[in-house]
Amino acid sequence: MTSAPESWPVRFWRLIHPGGPLVRPWDRWEARLLVVAILLAVAAVPLAGVLVSGVYARQSELAREQQADRTQVTAVVLADAGAFVAGGPAVQVTEVPALWRLPDGTERSGPVSVPAGTDQGTRLPIWIDGAGEPVPPPLSAFSALSIALGVGLLGWLGVVLVLTLAVLAVHLALDRVRAAAWAREWETLSQGRSGR
Repeated sequence: MTSAPESWPVRFWRLIHPGGPLVRPWDRWEARLLVVAILLAVAAVPLAGVLVSGVYARQSELAREQQADRTQVTAVVLADAGAFVAGGPAVQVTEVPALWRLPDGTERSGPVSVPAGTDQGTRLPIWIDGAGEPVPPPLSAFSALSIALGVGLLGWLGVVLVLTLAVLAVHLALDRVRAAAWAREWETLSQGRSGR
């Protein structure tokens, strides 16, 4: 009769707490290193949370500043944009001269980025700063949160990657030590059997 397979907690316990007559001291040290690496990865989660909080505060402030300074206006394209290039990038953008009206009623002209194939006379929404110059759209609250979460996740994954590489490096080094020890023992055993 076969026994039921071990559950993952039992297998994990045996991995981090090796026992038996064939276990060597470095096996126990390797198991302890694995436990320390796991604990450090778990401890890095709150640190990633602090990082997310700090980045979110800075990005939220930047978003508020940009939303207060930037205004959306309508620009009239003054020249045809180039045609789409077959086999080119999926999003093709070109700069063309355009004319737009500032909130105070004065007109301003200059280059704006438009999708390739835009015709002269097309009206497009653009964002301008306090000086009336075209700028990218202001950062939204959702974008600020997304950036902060991305930075926090990348920071935590960086810690996990470093810990994983350290555990793997130690494992490979100990594998060499184990192989050398086994080779010495086999050599000793074979010398004993040959009568030397």
